[in-house]
Amino acid sequence: MKICKLESDRDRYQNLIFASKEDWDILGEFDGRHLLSSWTTPVVEVFRGDKFNRNLPPSDFPSLLPGVPVFSLRAVNVLKEMLTGNGELLPLSCNEGEYHAFNVTTSIDALDESNSKVERFESSGRIMQINKYMFFADRLRDATIFRIPQNRAKIFVTDVFRNVVIDNGLIGFEFVNLWEG
Repeated sequence: MKICKLESDRDRYQNLIFASKEDWDILGEFDGRHLLSSWTTPVVEVFRGDKFNRNLPPSDFPSLLPGVPVFSLRAVNVLKEMLTGNGELLPLSCNEGEYHAFNVTTSIDALDESNSKVERFESSGRIMQINKYMFFADRLRDATIFRIPQNRAKIFVTDVFRNVVIDNGLIGFEFVNLWEG
């Protein structure tokens, strides 16, 4: 089993931004709690703010906010079973395609803190940064996409998720290998 950090290939594919500055506050809501019942669909648009992003092609996994995965309708159709089993698909309004933010609600306490390399805050002892990840493989047996309680901002996927993305030719995903066990 491999565990990867899930990221968007924001240098080669389109990125999205909120049309309204007020919608940026949504980031604080993506902490693993359910949002669907109170979700108000924000408007997003393709970012064309500088010469490097002006003519990038669309992708199945555009960047919007750190810790808030966004999937194209094509990606949702391919990954739907894994996604709906681990979180909520939240619609976004975009005039250049159909996209959904994904609220990852599956949190697995699988980080082997004693064998990982972590930096802690002196005052609280909480984890500030994880430099090397070690996981308990038995806790990840059925995992595909998840968060860990020690770092809710990052989204993790297993090689099962990664392989489905690759096998179906979905584009715009970056998988940063963190651990193999």
